Amino acid sequence: FAFDGSWTASAPGAPGGFGFADFLLGLSENGPATFINQTDGAAQVPAQTQGRQTYRAFYVNDTWHYTSKLTLNLGLRYELQGPWSERYNRLTYWNPSQTNASVTGCQSTLVNGQPVGIPGSPCIGDVSLVQNGPNSTRNNIPLDKKEFAPRLGFAYSFSPKTVLRGGYGIFWVPNYVVFQLNPDNDLINLATTPFFGTVNNGVSPSASLDRSNCTAVGGGFAAFVASCATTGPFGAGGIIQPPGRGGNTSAFAAANGSPTLSPYLLPKPAYVQQYNLDIQRQLPGKFFADVAYAGSHGVHLSNYNPSIVINQIPDSYIAQANAQYTAACGSPTAICAFKPDIAKPVTNTLVGANASLSTATVPAGQLLRPFPQYTRLSLAGQGCCDSMYNALQVSVTRRFSGGGTLLVAYTNAKLLTNTDTTTSWLEGGTTGGVGQVQDFNNLSGEKSLSSEDVPQRLVVSYVLDLPFGKGKMWLNSLSGPANKIVSGWGIDGITTFQRGFPLKIAWGGPSTQLQQLNLGVGTQLRPNVIGGCSKSGPRTLAEWFNVDCFSAPPQYGFGSESRVDATLRAEGINNFDFAAFKRTSITESTNIEFRMEFFNLFNRPQFGFPGTSFNPASGNNAANGFGVVSSTVGNPRLIQAALKFNF
Repeated sequence: FAFDGSWTASAPGAPGGFGFADFLLGLSENGPATFINQTDGAAQVPAQTQGRQTYRAFYVNDTWHYTSKLTLNLGLRYELQGPWSERYNRLTYWNPSQTNASVTGCQSTLVNGQPVGIPGSPCIGDVSLVQNGPNSTRNNIPLDKKEFAPRLGFAYSFSPKTVLRGGYGIFWVPNYVVFQLNPDNDLINLATTPFFGTVNNGVSPSASLDRSNCTAVGGGFAAFVASCATTGPFGAGGIIQPPGRGGNTSAFAAANGSPTLSPYLLPKPAYVQQYNLDIQRQLPGKFFADVAYAGSHGVHLSNYNPSIVINQIPDSYIAQANAQYTAACGSPTAICAFKPDIAKPVTNTLVGANASLSTATVPAGQLLRPFPQYTRLSLAGQGCCDSMYNALQVSVTRRFSGGGTLLVAYTNAKLLTNTDTTTSWLEGGTTGGVGQVQDFNNLSGEKSLSSEDVPQRLVVSYVLDLPFGKGKMWLNSLSGPANKIVSGWGIDGITTFQRGFPLKIAWGGPSTQLQQLNLGVGTQLRPNVIGGCSKSGPRTLAEWFNVDCFSAPPQYGFGSESRVDATLRAEGINNFDFAAFKRTSITESTNIEFRMEFFNLFNRPQFGFPGTSFNPASGNNAANGFGVVSSTVGNPRLIQAALKFNF
């Protein structure tokens, strides 16, 4: 809830007021800065769940010196990743073949090519409690007993100066990375009640309203206005409590309309194969070289949402609709009133507890969805996606006899995937977010570079003791105070060069006809790419790339731009960190060290991501921020001093 002083201001919408005074009065606005009728707030009541996971693993390993030159490392790990359970069995799962107990009217017949619902027909697909139906366990995902993870490594010495190493392993992804399978997030353990701060534009708060001064301002207020005789901003029923195991799970899920559920009957445990081959060589001049190939293949990875929509209207109907729209309008981007068959309203035969589909009519396309009784039905942790990483890794090390090390490391890599990180919110937006899925029916078409792809990276790091003073190359005859002054000096630093992360171009214009129908397509569509147009631009802050290479997506369909653009990248890293230090010995076992450290030594800015939301409706891409760089990432030059006493 937000307490911003709106209620204690001199008039509705006037400046002033005191947020803490609003708080003491218990009057919350819970809305945006504009003081209007607030119907978008909510109160969420979580159940006090008692979830549990038990992890067990067994591992056996042996190092076998097969010959004097060949050593094998053989291992096998077996894991039993206990799925989630809850003390009172308050967990659910999705059963795609079960007849829905709370809704009817899902089946339809074609009349003149248009679907017409059949009243009373069964709806297939329902939410079940654990320990019911095909799931007789207490868990919302099954216990996978096939998680064997072999390990194989070898080292072969061609000579005392040359060694070849390699390895292979399988690693199973922990269950707990799918946060939505936690009992706290199960739909029966969390209830949401709409909050209405005011329904008369701030003249009075909801808590003081009665039927005499309740005025319906819009359809969104209907449920609340009907019960205005009761005080409080949550309507006649008060705050809704989670139903738990004792409620009508089927009806609660249907009323939710767009639940995210457990894929108990569709398990695909995620795992990663990792492999590498590495040759190491001692070179003349005290140099050491390491050249390696490293690869990784992710299998059955979950989507980064981390859920996958399974209730999108089939693409074949979308293609038909676009053909109809194109034929009637003359071009797929023309503005016209024509509505394809999937958009035509038909009588709503979906009768039951599904309040989200309680209107008299629904778009015909709703009856063509796999599970018409729901809107945006999603499965959490569904093994839908994969990844492929390949890299060349080269490093050269030089150790100095007088003290110090120089390391130069270079990586050339490529990461392809149709999913992305599930923790971008932890990474500070350093990769510019993730590439959104637009077509859940064609996840293979979503494969592209990863938003975290780094094709080239060069790092030079060094720690060098300067060769002055007793025992060093120069001025080694000094002693006493003179030696303490000239000895113990050193420098260290890290220099990093890295290519930028790829860009994710999104459609930011008005919602297309398909998006407006809410038939399960991705919430973020992508534009079309104009054929033959080079997207590479001047790379100036005002125009980072050629903004004229994109056009609007079809009104019924998907844009041709890839999920992550392989040709466009943000600015990379060009950074120098440097430090100088002086150690002064006090005794044989103690010394004082003074350090001066310079981060981003040359104070070079690293520019952030350009605007990637394409909206031609503004008539001026630059004015809309598309292709414009308006921020920096990282820090300016930072200087810090440190004094340490080592003992």
